[in-house]
Amino acid sequence: MNPRRLAAAAALALALPALAYVLPVPAILRRVAEKRTALALASLEVTGTFQAEGPAAERLAQIAGLESRGGIVTVPARLAVKVPGRCRLELAMPDVAEADRPFVAIRDQRTTGGRGLNQLPAAVALVRSTCALLAVPAGPSAADAYAAALSRRGVALGDATLGRFDGRIAYVIGGRERTDRPLAYVDKDAFRPMRLVSAEGGATYDVRLLGWGSPTGGDWFPRAVEVWEKDQPRLRFSTEKPTPNPKLPDALFP
Repeated sequence: MNPRRLAAAAALALALPALAYVLPVPAILRRVAEKRTALALASLEVTGTFQAEGPAAERLAQIAGLESRGGIVTVPARLAVKVPGRCRLELAMPDVAEADRPFVAIRDQRTTGGRGLNQLPAAVALVRSTCALLAVPAGPSAADAYAAALSRRGVALGDATLGRFDGRIAYVIGGRERTDRPLAYVDKDAFRPMRLVSAEGGATYDVRLLGWGSPTGGDWFPRAVEVWEKDQPRLRFSTEKPTPNPKLPDALFP
């Protein structure tokens, strides 16, 4: 193929998302809700590691009582999700009693925390965005719950466009692809939530759900959740083991 045809083919490939049919936002959210409802998850506990870099690393090192080596800090962590609308991230250092673990918890839009982790805006953004995307009630009201959760994060629900993320074509709810406005990304074919850009603590954070369908997380939880700020990585929760439907006491979400 000559260079002109190659260039034309490349341009066409890039333009295809813009030319494709875009579902209305209510239909997108209904398909996402159906996908999550089919998993029959009332709760989910995910053990893994929590990593910070850049400015967040120094703060995390202070919270965890560790040294920041090379500008990166990694600690064991647990993420608990209880439907509807309750999520908790805690640092699970082996030498710290469970009652003394630093944590951030969300319950019905209220944020609580302890030992300083709730003073890290990127950590609050991770928990709040993950909760908005994964802790909605199942059943007929799920699509409305998704819409309400995204609206509370500032996402405009009037229309959607198509974009690309994590190597896949995605529905972009809230406008065209930009990182200076609230946006939600949904996998166009698998209808899994992929990304939520929203404000937290006076800054804009880009929370990315990466690697759905991995051997570690499967359909329950992504391989990793990352938080970016101004195109720079800040935090990463990496999945090691998800446990579906564990008994999670309400006391975890004060």
